[in-house]
Amino acid sequence: MILSLDTFSEYLGISLIDGHNILVRQTYRKLKPFSELLLDRVDSIFKYLGYDPSVLFAVCVNKGPGSYTALRVGITAAKTISYSLNIPIYAYTSLEAMAYKYRHYQGVIKTVVNAGKGECYISDFISSDFSIKQTSEIKLVKIKDFEKSISDDCIAVVSGINMTGKNIFPLTEDLSVEGTLMALKKGLKEDSFLLEPVYIRSA
Repeated sequence: MILSLDTFSEYLGISLIDGHNILVRQTYRKLKPFSELLLDRVDSIFKYLGYDPSVLFAVCVNKGPGSYTALRVGITAAKTISYSLNIPIYAYTSLEAMAYKYRHYQGVIKTVVNAGKGECYISDFISSDFSIKQTSEIKLVKIKDFEKSISDDCIAVVSGINMTGKNIFPLTEDLSVEGTLMALKKGLKEDSFLLEPVYIRSA
């Protein structure tokens, strides 16, 4: 089994996945700091299922970009679990997981995460035959500039930004399942000593 943690946005996501079977998926709106919720919720899941954490063969975590403080909570928890159980750690970026969620779409997918102060993190992807390929690096741009870049021949998956339109798809849940399935498929194993949140500065 693999435990997945996602803390990049206002949604705290915890999933327990066995192969392609989703045993548990819990999503919480950010009512208080994730640091006060995360490990307590993980412990509750194992107690409810009657499992010992030793059943885990890996842990997976969202490394952002997103809320830097919240990402550090998730990554620190994932590292702690990895160390204590001596299991590998996988990680994925929020922007690629957002695109992967819409992998059934054929064409250009733009993903965007609110970075605060009128800015956002963005990246572009091409989806073809349920395969996602990143076509631009992660950038930090003004939200108004991103809005101008949206055309009718693409879809935009947005997190934390109030945007509307026929090709705008707001993210309304965590990425713990999609991100983990993608990370396992692509073999996105990380060095637990070097893993840090994705942090993009203004140009």
